[in-house]
Amino acid sequence: MNSELNALAITTKELERLTGLEVNDLFIGSMIGGGFRPGLFNAPKRWLSFGLMQVFVLILTLILTLPVGLLIIRNHANTVSDLPTISRFLSITLSLTVVLVIGWNVAMIWRSKAFLPLARLLDEVDQYNEVLQAVVVVDRLDAIDHLHTHTMERQQAIEALTIARNSLVCGLMTEKILRQHRSLLARRADLLANIEANLISLRTLEVNNQASEYVELLNEALKIGMSVQHEVQQLSRSSSDG
Repeated sequence: MNSELNALAITTKELERLTGLEVNDLFIGSMIGGGFRPGLFNAPKRWLSFGLMQVFVLILTLILTLPVGLLIIRNHANTVSDLPTISRFLSITLSLTVVLVIGWNVAMIWRSKAFLPLARLLDEVDQYNEVLQAVVVVDRLDAIDHLHTHTMERQQAIEALTIARNSLVCGLMTEKILRQHRSLLARRADLLANIEANLISLRTLEVNNQASEYVELLNEALKIGMSVQHEVQQLSRSSSDG
C-alpha cells in the first residue's frame, strides 16, 4: 500500500482514539467493562477467534476458581486426598467455572446493546477499509498490465474515499459525544453539517454510465457515506427523544 492509500486507512489505534474505547473484531470496550461487538456471528472469519477467546476465558476462570473450590472442600472434609473429596472438589470447581463463564457471557451480551449505534459505524469502517484494500489490488493489476486508462476514475475513487473517511470520522466523533456528553449539542450540529457536506460531495462524484473497477469502488464509498449519514441521523433522533 503506497503512502497515499496508507494515510487513508482507519487503523485500530485511530478507532480507539476516536471512540475512546478499546475496539477489535470481538469486543467494544474491554473484556471486563465492555461488550461483545454486535453482529459478531455475521462474519464467519470471527468464529474461530470467538471460540479461542471462550476457551481462554474458561481456562482463566477455572484457574481463579480452583482456590475457592479447595477452600470449600477443606472446610467440609478432614482430608482432601480421598476419591469422594476429590470428585466433590472437581464438581464444585467446574460448576462454579461454568456459572461464572455463562454469567460473563450474558453480561457481555447485555452490555453490547448499548453499543449498537457504534457497532454499525464500526461495520462501515470495516467496509471502508475493505474498499481501500480493493483499490490497492486494482492498482497492482493495472501496474502489471501497464494500463493508464483509468487514471481519472482512480483519482475520483481516491477523492470519494477521502470524503467517506471524513464522514466516518465525523460519525464516530458524534457517537462519542452523544455517548459521553449528551448535553453538548452544538458540537454535534457542526459534525452533522460536515457529514451532510461530505455526502453532497460524494454524490457529485458518483458515476453511473461507466463500468470500471474504480467506478465500482467509488460507488461503494458513496454507499458508506450514505450509511454514515443515516446512522448519525438515528443517533440524533435518539438523543433528542432522550
